[in-house]
Parts: sequence; C-alpha cells; structure tokens
Amino acid sequence: WMRPKSATTVMIALVLTCILAALLSLRYLNYSLSLATGEIRVETKYIEALGYEYQPQPKDKESWLPKLISYGKSSWNKTELASFSDESRKILKNDNKLAPQTLDPDSDSLLILTPLKNNANHLTKYFELIDKLKYPRHKISFAFLVSDSSDNTLQQLVDAKKKYQEQGPKELRFKRFEIYRQDFFYSLPRLERHLYRNQLDRRSLMARARNYLWTRALENEQWVLWIDGDLEDYPPNIINDMMAFDKDVLVPNCLVSRRVSGNKWGYGVYDFNSWQETPESIEMLKDLKEDDFLMERGEDSPFVTHRKYLDDFDKSETIVPLDGVGGTFALVKSHVHRSGVGFPAWLYQHQVETEGFAKLAKAHGFGVFGLPNYNVRHISN
Repeated sequence: WMRPKSATTVMIALVLTCILAALLSLRYLNYSLSLATGEIRVETKYIEALGYEYQPQPKDKESWLPKLISYGKSSWNKTELASFSDESRKILKNDNKLAPQTLDPDSDSLLILTPLKNNANHLTKYFELIDKLKYPRHKISFAFLVSDSSDNTLQQLVDAKKKYQEQGPKELRFKRFEIYRQDFFYSLPRLERHLYRNQLDRRSLMARARNYLWTRALENEQWVLWIDGDLEDYPPNIINDMMAFDKDVLVPNCLVSRRVSGNKWGYGVYDFNSWQETPESIEMLKDLKEDDFLMERGEDSPFVTHRKYLDDFDKSETIVPLDGVGGTFALVKSHVHRSGVGFPAWLYQHQVETEGFAKLAKAHGFGVFGLPNYNVRHISN
C-alpha cells in the first residue's frame, strides 16, 4: 500500500516543481520586459528608496536619484504602502515612533548664501532687493562669508543683522542671519581679475570660500540660493518662480547693467559660465591634456570652447539642460550639497568652482538646468 502513496507524493512534487518553474519563468519574462521598457523595480534585502523606481540616468532630465521621504508622516495610503517592502515598512514604523524627537527638513525653507569681499558699496542695494522678495521671511535664512576685506563690509553686515533681527518687528525677522569670516590672503588688481593666467588660482580660491560657507551654514533647509553681493536687479517673485520648476540646480540668465545695441535684451551678458556642451566642444575636449583649464571668453585664453551659452538659446525655449553654471544667482536643492557635491577647488573635467560644481552634480546624477529668458542683472564692473 506504500507504492500508490509514494507515486502520488512524487506526482504532487512534480506538479509543484512545474508551477514554481512557470512562476519563475513568468517573473523573468516580466523583468525582461521591464528592462526593455525601462520600468525597472529592484528589490533587495537592503534598504531601498521608499516608493521610488530606479531608472537609467538621462542626460536631459532632472535628478534620477532617490527622493527623500517625510519620516514624520503619520499615515500612508494603501497604494503607497503596496510599493514598500516588508523591511521598508519595519524601518518606517520604527522611524515614526521617534519622528517628533528628530529634526525633519523645514518645508520650503531657504538658505541664502553670499560670499563677500570688499562689498560695502553694494550692500545697501543687496538688502533693498531682499526686502522686495515675495517669500515668507520666517522661511529665509542668511549666511555671509567675508574674506580678505579691507573696507567696511563686515561692519555693515553686523549693522544689518541688528536692524533685521533685533530692532525690527518680529514678523519681519528672518529665520537666521549668520556672518562668518575666513581670510585667504589673496588679492589681484581689479583689471587682472578676468585674465586667463590668473583664473585657475582665483577660481580655486572662490571654490574654497563657497565650500567653507555652505558646510558651515547649511542646517535643515530644503533649498540653497547662491546670490552675488553686487546684483542690480531681479524680479521680486524669482524664488517662487524658480522653485516651481522643481529642479536640482537651476540658474537664470544673468545680464549686466550696461546697455548694448543690437542685443535682444538691450543689455550685455554678464555670466558666460552657464553653458551647454556642443558637438564641437565635445570634440575639443578630446584633445585636451589632463591639466588644461578651460575659461569662457578669457582675454588671453589659448582655448576656444565652442560652447552654447545660456543667452544663445531661442526665446521659445523656457528651460534647457546645462553642463556648466555660474554662481551669480543659482538655486540648488539642499540634498545636492548634502550628497557631497561641492565646488571643486581642483580641476574636474577641466573646470573649477561653479562650472566644476555643475559637472560634478551631473556626474552624481543630478539635473542641471537654465532659464534662458528669465533674467537677473549684475552691476557693470
């Protein structure tokens, strides 16, 4: 009587094996189809980004990196929970227990960063423009770095802090107002600032200053805005407008307050550091030596870069992907910096400082974009 039972057991085992093989084949087929369509969902035993599907990194898209979730969220709907693995649910449940005791990102908060050197003559205008901004003051923090200054820049900042944070009405105060000082003991005659032979040292030092500032000042803000200390004009609603594009790195077109006939704006272009690589520039890069430094429109530069500047785009183009950016007015999601993307003080893909920052951000998978028809205006040097 054992043989029939044994045969039945073997038959059941074979059936189960066939079912398992079919399921595995179906899963493989679905995975293969997902690869073909680009819809990839990778489940691992490690912590994955909750609710995010990884995709191949596109060159002309915004960040493909995982987006942070709000751990302070008390409830998730069934659709959201369905995309989480069991381990992810355990992590989320554990985090929610302690959420009130931890520091979450301050929603829509903005940290404005401005490095300064001998800027006393322009600070009055700087704060006039800040006062016109249509953005909640309690969401704005400031951090200034004063370096190698021999004028009254530092004292004016101290006076401004007293005016805004102590003497003014509480409803008009900013979230934070911090002043840092770090001297590098570097100086150049003003007329030599933009000569190619001086740019690598000068821009490398500027990168060090920017890195010092953001690493000291960034707390739980969600956005970082780099602003030059000597801008002449920008729209009061510019922060809201730029945030609405929801890009990792975004810059407007920076003009100079010098009238130019024949230009589509009536003003000259100030910032040529915001550009897009072209087929010609990519070919040029292939012939460079490892230590060759590129500078846009340098008076004594040995290189012609063949790049397309932000101002060269057509008026019909609202937003365009970039490979280099300037720092006169640059909006950056704070997680870009927190991911380790700073301003190279060494040559990175033949660039330093802000252009090097753009190259490094793209290498990390972040999106870098420009607004060719949204203008800010820099003073005329």
